[in-house]
Amino acid sequence: MSAEPLLRRTSAARGRTDRLAHALCLVAGGIALVPLVAVLYYLLVEGLKAWSPSFLVSKPGGITTAGGGILNAIVGTLEMTGLGLVIAVPFGVAVALYVVEYRAGRIAVIVRTAVDLVAGIPSIVIGLFVYSLVVLTMGHFSGLAGAVALSLVMLPIIARTSEEMFKIVPRRVREGTMALGMPRWRAVFAIYLPTVAAGVMTGIVLAVSRAVGETAPLLFTALGSNFVVTDITQPMSALPLYMFQNAQNIGFPAARERAWAAGLTLVAIVLIFNVLGRWLASRTQIRLLQR
Repeated sequence: MSAEPLLRRTSAARGRTDRLAHALCLVAGGIALVPLVAVLYYLLVEGLKAWSPSFLVSKPGGITTAGGGILNAIVGTLEMTGLGLVIAVPFGVAVALYVVEYRAGRIAVIVRTAVDLVAGIPSIVIGLFVYSLVVLTMGHFSGLAGAVALSLVMLPIIARTSEEMFKIVPRRVREGTMALGMPRWRAVFAIYLPTVAAGVMTGIVLAVSRAVGETAPLLFTALGSNFVVTDITQPMSALPLYMFQNAQNIGFPAARERAWAAGLTLVAIVLIFNVLGRWLASRTQIRLLQR
């Protein structure tokens, strides 16, 4: 008696069903891309009307007059985002190390839950919190308060990404450090961190791409400025604030064009950071697989 074949030929009805499902998935994917393509197309059409290399390095002009640039917004964005990173990166990585390497039972669960809750808090609430904590204490708006708000936005992203990276450190690497009798702190800084550095950097890049587009926290903290400000203790502008202020005067063609040009610049920056983050993530995966 012959054995029944392990593989049976797919029936015609099942093949048609499979092709139909595949076609429906393609249609759904196409429909999902329509809003994105439409927004990008409109952004390019409107943004390129005022965008130019000089637009990036020129000081802002009057609301009703043509010309002017976003130098003040770029400087403010770099300052506040940079200081926010200085605050968020050490705390985010430390939280990840505590949860993964120093598993403290319920305390670790509480810390992880708190990080998730911070990630889910609307950014406008973070701005209001920092306003009460920093702005009212200082007595005025400032880039420092904006940096603190952005650090709270970036902190959970860095913490969760770093946590996932530390979890996938190869087991033989951990066993090797224990076999050598290395203290845990030394293994963390000499072995684990260099191993997952690209992955941690991915989380940092993604956190920056999220923070540079935040408007609500900066409205309560940095407020905005029409001047190029380098003093972090003074109110300063940022790209989202620049867009918001010009959009408030959208009835003037010059303000409308500057708002769209600033939006195009901001989207380009976010796109660059996201592409960089994906590239770093792929490098991390390749390196870990090779170990």
